[in-house]
Amino acid sequence: MAVLEFGQALGLRAGARRPGVHKLSDIHMRDPFLFADHRRRLYFLFGTGMGICDGAANVDPYFEVYVSGDRKNFEGPYVAFAPEKGFWGVKHYWAPEVHAYRGAYYMFASFKGGIGEDRGTAILRADLPEGPYRPWSDGHVTLRGHECLDGTLLVQDGQPWIAFCHEWTEMYFGTIKAHRLRADLTGACGEEPVVIVDTQHDDIPWLRRMEDPRVEKTGYLTDAPFFHRMKNGTLAMLWSSYSVKGYGGTGSGGYVVAVCESPSGRIEGPWRHERALLLDENKGHASLFRDFDGTLWLISHANDTLHGSEYPVIDAVEEEEHLRIRR
Repeated sequence: MAVLEFGQALGLRAGARRPGVHKLSDIHMRDPFLFADHRRRLYFLFGTGMGICDGAANVDPYFEVYVSGDRKNFEGPYVAFAPEKGFWGVKHYWAPEVHAYRGAYYMFASFKGGIGEDRGTAILRADLPEGPYRPWSDGHVTLRGHECLDGTLLVQDGQPWIAFCHEWTEMYFGTIKAHRLRADLTGACGEEPVVIVDTQHDDIPWLRRMEDPRVEKTGYLTDAPFFHRMKNGTLAMLWSSYSVKGYGGTGSGGYVVAVCESPSGRIEGPWRHERALLLDENKGHASLFRDFDGTLWLISHANDTLHGSEYPVIDAVEEEEHLRIRR
């Protein structure tokens, strides 16, 4: 593959960082998300770009995309979304996910407004998975007046829902909630949300309290909901937090990927927590995708507690009665 072949062929625009060809382990990002374009047989990698999510020098924050045909060599970064003047999100460009919906592509991404304004997930729209994305929703579509992040899409019986994290920094006991979206994804329906994960009341034996010494806050973190419909009809949801060291006899005490399940197949539940963690290796913020042969894979970031050194990793997943990493 010629260097920058994809960028030229797809008409992608370079941003503040010079594009090149990289191995996954050389790409430093958190919250990786891989969109598989089965029609063109291309993979598009998004994430929270180190040094870009809050801007730097005279560069405003934006979202990047890398392109690959083999999941080994990734070309980029290129610009996926660069806000125009006046866009409400001013920092913390975090956790972009891309979903195909009704003939277009929608990026669910977290943003923080200005002083005294919310953090929340907004929805952007593009004609192609790589972008360029443009603002679509009317501001963020999570809870108004609250700190929320990590929104993800589920379409149930034709009705779009967003699941998101109500931040531990506000709640102490973080939660994962969901509510309906308008059919065109421009806003929420304004209904009381469904609670999927409640760290105060749920039986979650591996969960440990964390702290952020920068702001002297402690609490129980909820991150990164992502849905998967199991072959048996169960609705599974991945999510991340921090575990008790030694849990299960081998737990790392770091960042983890957990699974909860709704056997009814409905987002309304009832939900139950799997006792076994899907990943307990200081990896997390995971999502699933299928390659062009139909194999199921999980992408997450490694080195979570070594800030600035995180990078994407891909693990094969087995789907039997429950999801398991293939060893």
